[in-house]
Amino acid sequence: MSHPKDETRDANRRLAILVALSLAPKYKRPLADVRKSLDDIGYSASLAKLGADAAWLEETGLVEFDRANGVLILTEQGGEVAGGYLDVPGVATPGPGA
Repeated sequence: MSHPKDETRDANRRLAILVALSLAPKYKRPLADVRKSLDDIGYSASLAKLGADAAWLEETGLVEFDRANGVLILTEQGGEVAGGYLDVPGVATPGPGA
């Protein structure tokens, strides 16, 4: 069973992934670039952990994950979550002014 603090951290990291993609050209970025963006804002994670997040986000329909090239692509629904227009359990909600 996961700890609530871990669940909150995971939800915040998933939101940060979606926001990073929403700011990227054509809404797609290599996983390694997403990792750098997360490192810059304090959500450091291994590539294995980010890969697990990417698979989870893909399963929920928020991203497409091109595993062959290691690229994440934001879906329309993922953009709505990143912008705070849609709530998805397991992903944090952006705060005011985010």
